[in-house]
Amino acid sequence: MFNLIISGLFGAGLVLLIGMLLMPQAGRLFFVEDRSLLPFNGTVAQIREHCQQNPHWHITEEKDYNAAHAKNRKGELPFRLTEFKLGNPDHSYRVNKEFPAVCTFMPAAIAIVEYEPGDVRIYRKNTGLMGRMFTGSVKKVMQYEVPRELDQILDGIIKK
Repeated sequence: MFNLIISGLFGAGLVLLIGMLLMPQAGRLFFVEDRSLLPFNGTVAQIREHCQQNPHWHITEEKDYNAAHAKNRKGELPFRLTEFKLGNPDHSYRVNKEFPAVCTFMPAAIAIVEYEPGDVRIYRKNTGLMGRMFTGSVKKVMQYEVPRELDQILDGIIKK
């Protein structure tokens, strides 16, 4: 019996230790990363154009973090970074009507990062993963509709 208790405690401790070691890496699960087929400026321009052509998604904010940090005298970032905040009134209404706290995850965001010339990446929230934690309309919007529609906005821009 004593050996069983010690083995159980050892097993639980081992699982806890592995979890603690892997937890910092788990944060990456909350983001989707794609490589852009285009240079930085072309990527930004294409995303802007695709949103303007899309009747459902609207750019609510576009932020050049390099310019913002320079303006605020915070120094230079070691990469180029622009972010789009994208809103979809239909999705927003359906989600807010059912579960208003989810508005803290809105609007959708797309970040474009150029680490070096030719290495442009696009990041967005992994709403597909987040959507699995909900039910009803929230699940449908976050897990299925938003990822599919953001993929359409990024069509021709990202490497598949």
